[in-house]
Amino acid sequence: MARGEIVGSLKLREHVRNCLRCQAEMSRERRMQRELRALKSEVPIPDGLLNRLIGAIDALDRGPAIARRQRSKVAGTCVVVLALLIGIGSRSGRRRAAQAS
Repeated sequence: MARGEIVGSLKLREHVRNCLRCQAEMSRERRMQRELRALKSEVPIPDGLLNRLIGAIDALDRGPAIARRQRSKVAGTCVVVLALLIGIGSRSGRRRAAQAS
């Protein structure tokens, strides 16, 4: 709404027209947008910056993060298997106790 777009229901737009807090928030939003647009034209962006950034991201060593994730998966699988074995073991133990009595 701060950009002049028609968004929301009629009830919402009517509320904003009458609510001082909402109007103040829209005013702050408009001011921030103006300042951001002014910065965009003031700060020169070097040629090839995007390509250099993408290259730097691609060059990051993701090995440790991948290894951590794989270890977590293995550990989680082990916990699930252990829980199943304990559950099966306790169930058969109860069955034997019930048959003995």
